[in-house]
Amino acid sequence: NTNRQGTKKMNDITLREAPLRFTSNLEEGDEARKADTLNLIPYAEALRDFIHDCESPMTIGIHGDWGIGRTSLMNMLRGSGDGAQSGLLDASICKTINLDSWPYSQFDQDDNMVVACLYALTQELGRALEMEAGIDKAELKNRLEASSQKLISVMQQIRALVQGSTTDSSGGKSYIDISGQMLIFRHEFERLVLLWTQSSESRRVVIFVDDLDRIRPLLALELLEAIKNFIDVPGCVFVMALDYEVVQRGMVEKLGIDLQKTSGKAFFDKLIQLPFVVPTTSYQLDEYIIDLLKKAGLPCIKNNECAPQSRQFFLDITRFTVGRNPRNIKRVINFMKLLERIHRHHSGRETTEGECKILFALVSMQIAWPELFQYFIRDPSVDSITSLQSWDFLDDLPEATSLFERSPDREVVKNAISAYFDTLFSLLDENDDGQIDSKELKPVLKVMELTKMTNVESSERPRKWIVRKIRGNNSDANPLIETFLENVFLKSVWYLGTEIKYRRAGHRYVTLVHHRRQIGTIVSLKSQPFVFRLVMTPERVMKALKSYWKGKHSVNKDAIVLVRNMFGSEATLTGYGDTLVDFSKMTNMPSGYSTPCSRLLPTGTAEYSMRQKRRGHRPRR
Repeated sequence: NTNRQGTKKMNDITLREAPLRFTSNLEEGDEARKADTLNLIPYAEALRDFIHDCESPMTIGIHGDWGIGRTSLMNMLRGSGDGAQSGLLDASICKTINLDSWPYSQFDQDDNMVVACLYALTQELGRALEMEAGIDKAELKNRLEASSQKLISVMQQIRALVQGSTTDSSGGKSYIDISGQMLIFRHEFERLVLLWTQSSESRRVVIFVDDLDRIRPLLALELLEAIKNFIDVPGCVFVMALDYEVVQRGMVEKLGIDLQKTSGKAFFDKLIQLPFVVPTTSYQLDEYIIDLLKKAGLPCIKNNECAPQSRQFFLDITRFTVGRNPRNIKRVINFMKLLERIHRHHSGRETTEGECKILFALVSMQIAWPELFQYFIRDPSVDSITSLQSWDFLDDLPEATSLFERSPDREVVKNAISAYFDTLFSLLDENDDGQIDSKELKPVLKVMELTKMTNVESSERPRKWIVRKIRGNNSDANPLIETFLENVFLKSVWYLGTEIKYRRAGHRYVTLVHHRRQIGTIVSLKSQPFVFRLVMTPERVMKALKSYWKGKHSVNKDAIVLVRNMFGSEATLTGYGDTLVDFSKMTNMPSGYSTPCSRLLPTGTAEYSMRQKRRGHRPRR
């Protein structure tokens, strides 16, 4: 029953944010089933059978977040409306009515929103029944007018109450029984429904209510209550797309959090007789993602095929970022398709498979964690990626605060971020040594540059820059400085560790940051090629070094001084920190001896704790 034009429309809509719409009754072998890559049709068929056979009135809630397939399920049931039998529901027994609540919540009409929705629904039912040949049109007109006029009267009286213009003949306040008039409307609405259902017990009016999640929770709750109280009549089946949490937030706003805690679940169960949660855990996401990539014509799918390793990469990146939400996955593909074209335009060639995967990962990160993405593009470096895998760092990162607020379990979010970067690492780590260096990160920076995500260009890491600066200023080739660099500093947690961040500041020093706190600087001058300035007293530095060496090595007192004593008079020295440590004067330990630098790390850090545990075997770091 699917014509060529109908099938083409469905294929075109697959990449849109709009849900799938069906133009046939989806019988076995129907071409329209091919568009159902999430395999929702079996669930829609089960719901169809339930609607056909259930007692009425009945309220079915299709639950889940935005974009996971709720509207697609509803569209499968009701169809496109282009023909008498466009969806799964049997048109001979089911008269389908649609109510989109979102437009009626606009323009500050909260007082009349619920009644306006009921009025629109009543009018829609009247138009649907008018098309039926076996219905008395005069009777339909009378019942529709009776129902509609009652709602118009109620809206007028509500407006009068709001404006304070309700007075009786003597000039006093008049009493308006709005609830009583709404009960009269219920009776009229029931008589309207009977025009369809009276000829057969199997007939029913199926009312689809969508977009409840888009309106204010209190208004959504009031609309649900109005539907239950005033149009929940025999012969009616309501199918509602809504989220449980929306109803609960509405209860908090209306009745207070205490009552919501004690009665929220019972209230929800009274409203919704059949709760159906969209089965996202059963989605075959790999097939869905690959199908979207094929339709988008992206070069990561070669010859209409995708290698198992690539398929797993796309699936893992998706699971860790946007999750199992089809709408968000479509957004990733749509945005990726646009950026891929920008990439092609600026590079003058087709995007490679590897670049396509990197682009998919970056876009997924941007869609799922926009705040984290903004943090990353400000400093797209090995240091940033390494930091973002640290749970402690994420806890202190201001950009991550809103991420945690959107999720009920912050540990799940942190683990997903770590897993995401490990998956990205698996693509970049060419020698599979478990580390990503600046060279291996270059493809990511190149993709970001060519897609104009940012004007980033490959740049030297601040810690490498300061080492190069130190060697450049060591003009007399002092072997002590080179020995210290190679055998101590470059193997220390100060250089290799993930908790110390380097921030380049000017032309002569880098700032050392620990947990977003400045703890010192490394300064390189021609007169003093390698100097630490630490935010601690010289006594503490000296004590820590003596404790670490356990008296086996002496400490050159000239190497550790207060900054203000450096020149014998008050002066300003570049960098920051009260204690100046010239490590080139401290290289009197044997070559290759484990660095004392770790001893100066702030206590309580992960690096410090690990270092303390490993002191027995002196690890490479």
